[in-house]
Amino acid sequence: MYFLAKIFIVSFSFFNDAEHVSAPLNHKNNSIRIYSGYFSRPFINILFLGDISAEYHNTIIRGIDYSKVLKEKSLNSPISTSARISIIRHLERGFQNNHNQYNLSFTWYYHSKMNSIPIRWFFSEGISYAENVPYVEGLHTRRLSNERDSKVMNYMNVGFDFRLSDMVKNNNFSSYRIGLSNSHRSGIYKKIKLFNNTKGGSNYINLFFEYEF
Repeated sequence: MYFLAKIFIVSFSFFNDAEHVSAPLNHKNNSIRIYSGYFSRPFINILFLGDISAEYHNTIIRGIDYSKVLKEKSLNSPISTSARISIIRHLERGFQNNHNQYNLSFTWYYHSKMNSIPIRWFFSEGISYAENVPYVEGLHTRRLSNERDSKVMNYMNVGFDFRLSDMVKNNNFSSYRIGLSNSHRSGIYKKIKLFNNTKGGSNYINLFFEYEF
């Protein structure tokens, strides 16, 4: 993820304004995120190796999240917390019917800087329900779990974002964010009865835009 964040900075480096001063943090309590992504590599490959190559079935998702800030960062702590709900549409490329997924999670943000640009690293943990087991996820979980799968799974979302104003050097965009995340469902290694004692899951790499209000 660190190297992917670096790529973001390089991609926007042509907006070079030595006199730009980052807008003050606006402390808005609500946000809407829209995103699109594709089924990618195992979670550990994404997190530590930055491997975001697509899985060959090319299934994709589109989603929208609503987030509510529960605790702002402070001078004593660089961490903020929010609650998040999301609806994801699975586009299964004809392998099975398209369907929706619903997530409820809590998100923790670590506020830092990279190349002097403010960045938020975040981690979400929660629960997910899918109307159908996502196609490629089902292939993996049934192979690893004696033909079992589950509509209800653990949900994680890991990634980073930048304020768009800091990337394009224009504070008129200070309420907008752009970032990358990994949307992850898993059965937690056959340990949880609620998840039908499954192992394996799914990973979707998403590019997103977020509006704070």
